[in-house]
Amino acid sequence: MEVRSLSEIPLHNTDLVLLDLDNTLYEYQKCHEKALQAITDIIHAQLGTNREEVRALYMECRKIVNKHHHGTAASHSRLFYLQAMVEKLCSRTDAELISLLYKSYWDMFMDEMILFPDAQHFLDTCLSRKIPIVLVTDMTTEIQFKKIKKLNIGKFFQFIVTSEEAGAEKPDPFIFEMAIAKAKTIYEIKNIVVVGDDKRKDIWTPDVYIVNCYHISVSN
Repeated sequence: MEVRSLSEIPLHNTDLVLLDLDNTLYEYQKCHEKALQAITDIIHAQLGTNREEVRALYMECRKIVNKHHHGTAASHSRLFYLQAMVEKLCSRTDAELISLLYKSYWDMFMDEMILFPDAQHFLDTCLSRKIPIVLVTDMTTEIQFKKIKKLNIGKFFQFIVTSEEAGAEKPDPFIFEMAIAKAKTIYEIKNIVVVGDDKRKDIWTPDVYIVNCYHISVSN
């Protein structure tokens, strides 16, 4: 079911919420654009490469890494994107430059992150009603943990499952099953709410549970 914001999601008779992170609790694209601009400026300053060429190369290397690591957390690795870019530009693996770009990308990204106002309300509501939340998110664990720390929302999650930990990305059932298995060590689970921004990936329909999936836009 599509909703305009998290505040529209009904939580009555809910035993568990499986919640997405990127583009669900904050606006991903704005952060990414600022971070990409930061590394574009560094490469332009150090190597003299045209900024548009840098951005085009980023997209090219992203596609290569996505294809090579399809269905795994590594497909989102900015470190791999940047390594491929630097190797194409410098004809060598310049670890120092790659590390600088990687740090600069994520430093800028984290600086731009702001929690959606209705996301805070949603999290507070779940906490007050004692509805457990398991964060179910694609991407590498270290980066997602850093995002959670930056947004100061760790206290709202009973558990966290990343695609790196699960070895599979959404909508693979296993990542959702792992999330529920963690929750079931503490709670009796029957009614589950799944929340995310992707109509294709943030959906799970097992026979064992009553599941309602909600998809929100990033226009929060």
